[in-house]
Amino acid sequence: MLLDAGAKAAPPAPPGKAPHAATSSEEAEARAHFEEGVARFDKREYREALEAFRRSLWLKKNRNTMGYVASCLKQLGQYDDALEQYEEMRREYPKLPAKIEAMVSADMAELSGLVGTLAVAGDAPAGASLFVDDRLRGRLPLEMPLRVSAGRRAVRVEKEGVEPIRTTVDVRAGKENVAELVATSRDGWLVVSEKHNWVLHVELDGKHVGVTPWRGLVDVGEHKVRLHGFIWEEALLACDAPTTVAEHGAKVASSVTTASVRLYEETRVVLGAEEQDASLRVESTPTGATVRIDSKAVGKAPWEGRLPLGKHEIEVSAGGFFPAKQTVQLERRKQRELSVSLERQPDLEAEARAARNRKIGVGLAYGVGVAGLGVFAVTGGLALNRLNELNARCPNKQCPSTEAGNQRAAEALGTAATVGLVVAGLGAGAGTAVLLLTRPGDGERRVGPSVSAGVGLGGFEVRGRF
Repeated sequence: MLLDAGAKAAPPAPPGKAPHAATSSEEAEARAHFEEGVARFDKREYREALEAFRRSLWLKKNRNTMGYVASCLKQLGQYDDALEQYEEMRREYPKLPAKIEAMVSADMAELSGLVGTLAVAGDAPAGASLFVDDRLRGRLPLEMPLRVSAGRRAVRVEKEGVEPIRTTVDVRAGKENVAELVATSRDGWLVVSEKHNWVLHVELDGKHVGVTPWRGLVDVGEHKVRLHGFIWEEALLACDAPTTVAEHGAKVASSVTTASVRLYEETRVVLGAEEQDASLRVESTPTGATVRIDSKAVGKAPWEGRLPLGKHEIEVSAGGFFPAKQTVQLERRKQRELSVSLERQPDLEAEARAARNRKIGVGLAYGVGVAGLGVFAVTGGLALNRLNELNARCPNKQCPSTEAGNQRAAEALGTAATVGLVVAGLGAGAGTAVLLLTRPGDGERRVGPSVSAGVGLGGFEVRGRF
């Protein structure tokens, strides 16, 4: 021990030198604190003595004062601090007198048997403050193990914004001891920003968590981060940084990146968002057609909006028309215009009704014609027979009065035959006119009857297919 508890006076001055006289007010004040410390030390008031010696050292560095500080720390059980104080004394005064050097060496040997070393492992966040028995001993990570007095020691690690980590260690003298830290909450800080200072939505592991710049506590480990949103086109062209979230405009997004978050540490991620869409305008004939993009209905034509870059399938449809599909390739900052003319669908029900009407009309017309032919055939034959009989009974076409009735009957039959023939002609003409005037147009199905008429051997002939 350099100075024992029973010391009655201040340590002697170095050999061959008289006690140093105060040459300034600071030196006088330092001397006063030193003398107070000696007086307290003699009374075994070691804590008060330590404070007085430290005030003296703060004003003027002195070898004797440093020796008293080490002695006070030893008496207070702060063996590690006492040992460090002796080491500092040796650095400041490397050529101590032999007697003092012997006393210092003996004290340091004794103190070395009363301390151990302390290392920190486990959840040891970088930059955190390390406290041993509520005394700040440094910041993590430690450059080398701490020297700590033997005994049960309370170890605490603190870092701003996170919950402190606490443990206790039974420090064994002369041994290396390890404080294994285990955090109760395993979180770390994640800071996300956009390199253009754009205010965009932050997507963390597929969930929206806020807007840039964003900072929050997340679980330790790897996380997927992505930015997306809109930028007003005016700001995009002017390269201005917006201060609020835009709900429309040019669509922008970043690629997905992986952020590795460590316990209680701050991980910074800076992402660059790029424009992700282009303008498209769709017009249709007829107007008002439904527009679908990638199978999703977006509105009625004419339609205009912004879409992601790349290929998209555009479908335009309207009632009574065949739908039209087209694939377009959208490029950055280029507007595409798409004009679609729809082809009208055939009205099958109307065609069926027209076919039925043609069938009925042609059937009626040719039916009348056939009936007229029948009347002509019957009445014509009867009229011809009557005329032959009259010619036989009336030579030189001079008939007696008794044949007047037969003459009138023959004339009536001839008239009826003529009418039947006229009706047959009109029916055939009407049926033919219906076929010609109501025949199916190009692209229509022929669903009506097929009828032909003509005169063949043996009389007038009608052929048809319905």
